[in-house]
Amino acid sequence: MKKVVVHVSIILVLLSFFGLSSAADDSSKKEEKKEKLIYTQKDFDKKVEQQVYLKLAKVTGASLEEFAKSLLKKEKELEKQALGLKQKEEELVLVEKSFATKMKNFREGQDRIIGCVDKNKKNANKRIDHIVQVMSGMKPANAAQVLAVQDSNISVQIISKLKPEKVSKIFNLMDKEISARLQKEYINMKR
Repeated sequence: MKKVVVHVSIILVLLSFFGLSSAADDSSKKEEKKEKLIYTQKDFDKKVEQQVYLKLAKVTGASLEEFAKSLLKKEKELEKQALGLKQKEEELVLVEKSFATKMKNFREGQDRIIGCVDKNKKNANKRIDHIVQVMSGMKPANAAQVLAVQDSNISVQIISKLKPEKVSKIFNLMDKEISARLQKEYINMKR
């Protein structure tokens, strides 16, 4: 709107320079007094455009009139582009907010899962420690029988926490194949 008014004021200055605006101004003032109507922005812009074209047609030839029309047309195109860019910027802000929310939810879920895994590991370690206490109180022959039939990972974890003297007695009382397998797993065990 301001740009159109600026263009109109430039044209009016040009008209006054050529000496044609005084009569046009008088007639336009009379028309304004006659037409005290309220226009919408769109109607106002259209009316201003019509008046500019009429005055340009009186003052100049077709080339300047076409130039003014092209300027107004380009101005409207630029306004449309600016509006489109503003809409895209608003959409981008919404997408960024949505992405940030999804990332926050993902991280919270990830933290809960990691917390559960850590809790399960702690509970498993507590249970292994409890079994180690039980095995420490058992006779080596009984402990050897229990560890021989137990899952090898659990057996190795239990053996790793028992006293070395107890472990050597247990290995001596086990079947040699089972003892050798458990010793090998114990050596290769990840700590």
